[in-house]
Amino acid sequence: MIYLLALISIALGSTGQFVLKLAAGELRPASGIWNLIYSMISLKMVFAVSCFVFSMLMWIFVLRKLELSIAYPMVSLGYILVMLLSFFFLQEQVSAAKVGGTLLIVAGVIVLNMK
Repeated sequence: MIYLLALISIALGSTGQFVLKLAAGELRPASGIWNLIYSMISLKMVFAVSCFVFSMLMWIFVLRKLELSIAYPMVSLGYILVMLLSFFFLQEQVSAAKVGGTLLIVAGVIVLNMK
């Protein structure tokens, strides 16, 4: 159950990153700090921040049950989710180097979780 909670937390964090990218693309050039802050207020920005907050709250429960040296490397699984979201929804290129690097990260997570 705790691993499922960890995966949900990681998925929420990845979703937050994706939506934050969408929100950042809609920012208007601002002449001052207050104009910039005002331009950041949008539904996408609120949704992204909400994803981060819920992800953090879930992560606190994960950390209560798992060792940090086991739990924290799992966060890197978010790289896979972000890469997939970027590929499918933002039409970003996925090179062999990106896939290879991501697979190395996943392999590291698997090795760290072996007993």
